[in-house]
Amino acid sequence: MIIKMKHIKISFIIVIITLLIFIGIITTNNLYKSKTVSTKPVIRLPIVMYHQILKDKKAWGKYVISPDDFEKDLIYFIENGYTTITIKDLIDFEYNDKELPDKPIMITFDDGYLTSKVYVLPILKKYNAKAVVSIVGEFTNKFTENKDTGLSYAHMTWDDIKELVNSEYIEIQNHSYNMHNISGRKGITKLKKESLEDYRKALNNDILHMQDLIEKNTGYKPLAFTYPFGSISKDAEPILRDMGFLALLTCNEGVNMLRGDKEELFNLKRYNRPYGINREKFFSSKLMIEEKSEQ
Repeated sequence: MIIKMKHIKISFIIVIITLLIFIGIITTNNLYKSKTVSTKPVIRLPIVMYHQILKDKKAWGKYVISPDDFEKDLIYFIENGYTTITIKDLIDFEYNDKELPDKPIMITFDDGYLTSKVYVLPILKKYNAKAVVSIVGEFTNKFTENKDTGLSYAHMTWDDIKELVNSEYIEIQNHSYNMHNISGRKGITKLKKESLEDYRKALNNDILHMQDLIEKNTGYKPLAFTYPFGSISKDAEPILRDMGFLALLTCNEGVNMLRGDKEELFNLKRYNRPYGINREKFFSSKLMIEEKSEQ
């Protein structure tokens, strides 16, 4: 009986030791994995947000600057070693392990004004640079039908957008079909008494309709959604993910810190570029703000 008890105790001790060794191996592996992730180089990606480009100085303001200002911004980026990238470049980095330039920067234009074709495209061509233009379907349809080309307010037609899609300088993204307004709801925000089911239906009906329109008219299907007015509801992101979007552009300010995690693509921060700034002071402070906080 005593011998049997000794065997049981020995067996129990062996089991405990084996478990401790197994746990130790798992812990060591986890620590190794954590170390690998934490030491991966971080890529800083500033995104600059523009809207309208006009020569009329009376129109210049928070969301309107001159073509000359935009060109000088682009020269500033290039002279400081930045290379412009698109959403596709960013997705290829996260999903396909493709490299980004040493100092990437993204230039975005919201709303799809005609000036994106008239002023922005020639400047991009001149410096072999790229930009992302997010368009609103209702505006596009309206100006496709009325053919109004008043630069101070006109938006691009479907033919204009197809021309940009076929260029190597501008990438088109989805800015909603008819949710770029503040009547009823602001942008795609969820209404107070709206059920999740109704909210999902409203977003699907509008945004997926816009996806179909862009693909039908240009042959291209957007990879990203740009929040109208930057207005976000906590329930919006999972719905947009379910639609197939791989990136979301916000109006939250900050420099994006890329560590190779796909989740980083769903809260892309941007800096709005207003009129009347000191270019060097504004961009040096914005592009360096995260670096300063890390030191």
